[in-house]
Amino acid sequence: MSPLKLRVVIVEDDFIIGEILKNTINSFNGFECQYVYEDPIQFLEKNTKADILLLDIVMPGINGIDFIELILSKFPDLSIIMNTIKDDPDTIFSALKKGASGYIDKQSLNLNFEDILNTVANGGAYMTPLIARKVFDSFQQIKNDFEQLTKREMEITNSILKGLSYKMIASDLGISLDTVRFFVKNIYRKLKINSKGELFRIAKK
Repeated sequence: MSPLKLRVVIVEDDFIIGEILKNTINSFNGFECQYVYEDPIQFLEKNTKADILLLDIVMPGINGIDFIELILSKFPDLSIIMNTIKDDPDTIFSALKKGASGYIDKQSLNLNFEDILNTVANGGAYMTPLIARKVFDSFQQIKNDFEQLTKREMEITNSILKGLSYKMIASDLGISLDTVRFFVKNIYRKLKINSKGELFRIAKK
């Protein structure tokens, strides 16, 4: 009896790329790929069983990231690898936070794809070097930005992140409301943001 192969399903709206990936995967001993779908809706409707899902992000009218949580709620043991041209830090972090186990930029498809699949199949996470560098650079930039803040600005930043209102911050720190607003304006300028929501977003990275 031949050993069982791990089932890989591809969601890719580019037919040529989908077929190349399918043929490549079927050349590996431990994996097989029978299905290529144009979008995640088809994958969910077909109820196709899989061990690993290669999921594109940019598809006509559909963002693959929006389907990660839905897919994992239906197939909790499935490992999802994002396979996309999108390589901005916000998109990468969003995919990983929602549960993706890997992130590949399509420019790096000349890498050893078998190693990528084996890493994820064995419980690891995989990022191509370009993606990993963007993640590290993003963390470093956030660290550098916060280091620009003075001690008082960090106190106010931490108070905002705790959910305190400007009035409560003014009372806790013994300063006026206008002074709090002045500091907040400087904080936003140094961090290159425009709202409290953006502050929470970069603080969570």
